[in-house]
Amino acid sequence: MRFVPRHPSLWLKLTLAGLLVEALILGMLVYGNVRLTHDELLSKTRLRMESAKPLLNAALSSPLMQRDYGALHDVIAEAGSAYRYLALFDTEGRRVAAVGLPENAPLPQLDQDFAADDPVFDAAIPIQLGGVRYGMLRFGIDTGFLAEARDRAVRQGLYAGLAAVLLTFLTLALIGYLLTRRLHQLTEASRVLAAGDFDTPMPASGTDEVGRLAEAFREMSHQLNSRIRALRSSETRAQRALDDSEAEHARLQALLSAMNLGILYVGVDDRVIYHNPAFNRLWALPAGVGVVGLSTMEAFRLGGAAMEQPELFLAHIGGVLASREDSASYEIRLRDGRIVNLSAYAVRNREGGFIGHLWIFEDITGERQTAERLIYLAERDSLTGLFNRHRFQSELQRMLVENARNDIRSALLFLDLDEFKAINDHFGHKAGDALLIRVAHEVSGEIRRNELLFRLGGDEFAVLMPGADEAEASALAERIVRAIARVPFVFQGQTLHISSSLGIALYPHHAQHQDQLVACADAAMYQAKHAGKNAWRLYRADLDTTPEMVTRLSWNDRLTQALQHGLFELHFQGVYGARERDLRHVEALLRLRDAKTGELTPPGLFIPIAEKSNLILEIDRWVVRQAVSLLASNARITPIAVNISGRSFDDPSLPGYIVDQVQEAGVDPARLILEITETAAVSDLTDAQRFIDTLRQAGCRVCLDDFGAGFASFAYLKHIRVDTIKLDGMFIRNLPHDHDNQVFVRGMVEVARGLGKHTLAECVEDAETLQLLAAMGVDEAQGYFLDRPQPDHPGLRRNEPSEQLP
Repeated sequence: MRFVPRHPSLWLKLTLAGLLVEALILGMLVYGNVRLTHDELLSKTRLRMESAKPLLNAALSSPLMQRDYGALHDVIAEAGSAYRYLALFDTEGRRVAAVGLPENAPLPQLDQDFAADDPVFDAAIPIQLGGVRYGMLRFGIDTGFLAEARDRAVRQGLYAGLAAVLLTFLTLALIGYLLTRRLHQLTEASRVLAAGDFDTPMPASGTDEVGRLAEAFREMSHQLNSRIRALRSSETRAQRALDDSEAEHARLQALLSAMNLGILYVGVDDRVIYHNPAFNRLWALPAGVGVVGLSTMEAFRLGGAAMEQPELFLAHIGGVLASREDSASYEIRLRDGRIVNLSAYAVRNREGGFIGHLWIFEDITGERQTAERLIYLAERDSLTGLFNRHRFQSELQRMLVENARNDIRSALLFLDLDEFKAINDHFGHKAGDALLIRVAHEVSGEIRRNELLFRLGGDEFAVLMPGADEAEASALAERIVRAIARVPFVFQGQTLHISSSLGIALYPHHAQHQDQLVACADAAMYQAKHAGKNAWRLYRADLDTTPEMVTRLSWNDRLTQALQHGLFELHFQGVYGARERDLRHVEALLRLRDAKTGELTPPGLFIPIAEKSNLILEIDRWVVRQAVSLLASNARITPIAVNISGRSFDDPSLPGYIVDQVQEAGVDPARLILEITETAAVSDLTDAQRFIDTLRQAGCRVCLDDFGAGFASFAYLKHIRVDTIKLDGMFIRNLPHDHDNQVFVRGMVEVARGLGKHTLAECVEDAETLQLLAAMGVDEAQGYFLDRPQPDHPGLRRNEPSEQLP
């Protein structure tokens, strides 16, 4: 059968030719369209795959490095819709996360290129960050859409050709144009996205494959943009936290390295995690020797050779390790003489669980030497090196207690130098000091090892003779008087011999109480003076009627008359800020007006007698009444400090009396300051503390007077809850030129500051002393340089709230 005539017409030929041409063109167009679609899709697929690799690496590397498996699963799940399967493996080949691939299914072979007969393209990319590989991502891309796109293009070409060659041609051209335009847009968008620009608009979506591809591409772009922004934000925060942590670590490292305290931190596994350079210095370890990683015992054994008793120290360490609790301070004595204080603290987390021990070592050698030096200065006379009056009182009390307990005898010797005042006045204080030093040396050579020699002040000395009887005491007295008399003293080229007067009192023959024994020894010394000096005397009660003795007895009557007839007066001396020099308060100082001569008698002449006769209790109450009355008369006058005798601690009703006076007068109790002496407080600590607590609870302030005179009781200071500490004047006089006193004052100020107490220095007599005290941190000052005692002090009549010195 023939479809074409033997001689076709020109139209047919043209038609056939045209149709042939159209068919050829259609075939070529169909073929070209199919090929173009296939190539474009294949190119896009490759481009998509290549562009997805860094995005997938960026999304997975950080959580894989941090082993954040939750984040890994989320990323794989969200990205899985665009792939046939995704499987993430770590560096050890373990599958971390997967989607679209059964649990135990074998992985397909990796493809080198897309194949027409292979519906899935299998590929793999390494997951790495900062050049470090953390795993491998296997994935499969579905390539079935390539065959579908090719078949679709062929069908569209054939249908269009059958309808009309021209229409087919135009339709095919239009379809090609539309397809290539959107694919071109996707190609350009891919290039922009690959460059990291996520703000460029994506191609418009549609309902066909290219449109869905564009929609999926847009969604992928948004997701990647969101993930990358989150990653960048997280990276920024992590970097900032890392920078802050490194800066804090550097600061802490610098601080710990600069500390003089040795620091050792041990973890919960009993392994050293950190130690600072001071640890090596304290234990004399070479700078290059490290103990990190050692156990606690191993670390401490390195310094064991430096200890005096390493076995005791290691036993203590073992107890601390076993308890896993804070430990009390432990002193370690080293062979080179140093003393190291050890403190151990258990370190716990927020839940209270034990996570390690912090060991702190402090070299306290200097502090201990300073404390021992301060104690020495407090118990010793700075001129002669003998024990001072405070030590004399404590030793005498201890001796009498021992004597009473064991029923043994003892003797007390009092002596002073005859005409010492004349030597001081004529030859000067330096000559007097040299004389006292020489006498102390000579007398020290005469006493036995169990006997104690004291300088009580001025030219007065005392000797305690435990277990001595009258014969032994008399023999020593004779030796002392002769020793002093036979030693020549050269003053300004003149050779002189000095004499002494010595009195003996025996326990229990002459007295059984401390004050009585002292009074008897003192009286015996005066009996020796009346016997012609350069002599000694055993106390005789029948001779205790000398004019001096009679004068002392008459004091009781004078004091009684003074109370009855108002002969006591108060003079006031200001207390000022050491730096600002503003008036803080005034101290009330007691004076006695002589009824006959009208002259004033200082308290040093009658207070000791008043204390012995118990008249001091009435005198103290009179002073309190006067001070409270003044405070009540004007609410704007400065606070007033009054002195309370140590004997008043024996009167349990006095604190209540003071509080009643303040309350009845309507006076602010903080404006009344009570001063008590340190020696009195320490000697009767229980009554003193009860006295202090009652007054402070009522609102009054309490000042510890003459602080430093009893430094042997320094440890009791933390138990005496006073507001202010007044430094004894013996440490303030000549302070700029006395290095020992400077050491002592600095120590007292540091102790007071550490206990939260104010400091007040008395006896400030020049500007240089005041400036030095201010530099040492003393809060307040009192003395003739600032103010002299006066009955009508400006602070008691001023109307302004404060007063300041020029």
